[in-house]
Amino acid sequence: MKAVYISSTDDDLKDHRRAATDSLRNCGFNVDAMEKYSARDDRPKAACEADAAACDIYIGLFAWRYGHVPAEDNPEGKSITELEYLAAGRAEKPRLIFLLADDYPWPASLRDAEQQSDEGKRVRELRARLKTERWAAFFRSPDDLARQILISVFQYQATKPVGKIEAIDQIQSAPDLGPSYLPNIQAQIAKLAAVEFVAIRLGPTPWWNTRLHLVAALASDFTEVRQFVVLDQAGRVLIVASPSEIRRALTKGQPKLEMAYLQSRQQAQVVYGSGDVEFVIGCYQVQVTSVFGNAESVVKQVITPANLRELGIKQEGEVLEQFASEHRPLLNAEIVRRRVPFVVLMRDGNLEGVIDRVELASRIATTAL
Repeated sequence: MKAVYISSTDDDLKDHRRAATDSLRNCGFNVDAMEKYSARDDRPKAACEADAAACDIYIGLFAWRYGHVPAEDNPEGKSITELEYLAAGRAEKPRLIFLLADDYPWPASLRDAEQQSDEGKRVRELRARLKTERWAAFFRSPDDLARQILISVFQYQATKPVGKIEAIDQIQSAPDLGPSYLPNIQAQIAKLAAVEFVAIRLGPTPWWNTRLHLVAALASDFTEVRQFVVLDQAGRVLIVASPSEIRRALTKGQPKLEMAYLQSRQQAQVVYGSGDVEFVIGCYQVQVTSVFGNAESVVKQVITPANLRELGIKQEGEVLEQFASEHRPLLNAEIVRRRVPFVVLMRDGNLEGVIDRVELASRIATTAL
């Protein structure tokens, strides 16, 4: 069960906090919030920071109050609410931020601008920083907030990071293959066992068809990588496909690539008595020369975005682009209704991750039962 920590100032967001807590608990989350402290506006700094750092998911709610500023051990004069946000960041916890909409009517009694000597300067500055540092959603009513939190939490749980693996870069750029050029390659490939999605960029270092096929074959035979996210040099997504699908398409276009790889595996067993990755790679260039009748440097072809599309690779992902100016969370319906298994989430041109559409739909369906 995931532990969610809800951070906010006290009286101004009491109803919003209750709605969010009830909604999350109904969906099976363990929710921790300020209600456990008897003096909620004067919570102990160290305990609150520890709570925020210990959670699985931090949720920050921010209206127009900066909040209590503890006097001890607080040289920068930050509020408990901001300190919790910073503590979760230091602990590298996912931070989901929700701001009261700028234009939403809000009582003067709940605004620092009318109640505090700084006339709301600190809370305005904090809100401005949050809009810049994080992808913030904007809420209005308690029910609206609870709905948006569930959307964001479900999406976060179904979103997988896209890794960049050193071993792949080494195989791409090494002038020759073998242990002397690829130290610790076995250990690096082993790291892929914990990675589901891997980014491959076509440029500035070119990808050869021989090396892309080799990487796809190794990934499909020796790792649990589910998908390669192939980008162009500018970072735009070209294809999302499994290693086995990329391997299949390259083999169809040039069957000798698969022959060279399979013979490398066979030779590794005969010569070294092992089919480990490092021995397969060590045999590869010899087998390329044997199968093609020439060295890899002669038979290689550079993979470009154009000829990548010509390979007929089955696309298993779709890009969903979101911009900060939209100021809204993605709706789960926008993702679930897609027909591909995976949705690549781009925010302001940056690759945020890959959403497993089936997993997201399953989470939504489970909560509806």
